[in-house]
Amino acid sequence: MRIARPVLAALITVAAVVGCGQGSPSASPAATSGRPATTIALRTHEPQPAGTAQACPAALIEGTLVREKQSGVALRDPQGLVRQIIWPSGYYARDHGGRLVVLDASGNVVAVEGDRVSIGGGEIDAKGTWLGCGGTTVLAP
Repeated sequence: MRIARPVLAALITVAAVVGCGQGSPSASPAATSGRPATTIALRTHEPQPAGTAQACPAALIEGTLVREKQSGVALRDPQGLVRQIIWPSGYYARDHGGRLVVLDASGNVVAVEGDRVSIGGGEIDAKGTWLGCGGTTVLAP
C-alpha cells in the first residue's frame, strides 16, 4: 500500500521533533557544558518514499566542518573554499557550548564543528555545493 507524500512528510516531521527532544548526545565533548542545547536546522535531502533507493555519486571530499549561515554546517576544503553541504534527510545539529554537533536522524553524533572529515557524495552545482549521501568519517577531531 502506498503512503501519500503528505502523510509521509508528517511522519518524518514527527520523528524529527521527537528526536530533537531527546537528551544531549553523550559522545559530544561539548555536551558536558551544562548549558541547554539549541537545535540548528541543516540543509538536507528531501525525504524519499519508503522503499525508494536514492542514487549517490561515488566521490569523497575532505575538509573541516565550519558553521555556515545558509546550510548550518558546511565544509572548508583544503583550498579554503567553504562548501555548503546537503546532509542526508533527518540530519540536524545542536549547539553545545558554542560548538555545533551534527547528528543523524537517530540522534547519533556524526561529527563536531572543527572536525576534519571526509564526506561521500558529489558536487551538484557550479557553487561547489556537496550532496552528502555516502557517509561521513571523522579523520581528526
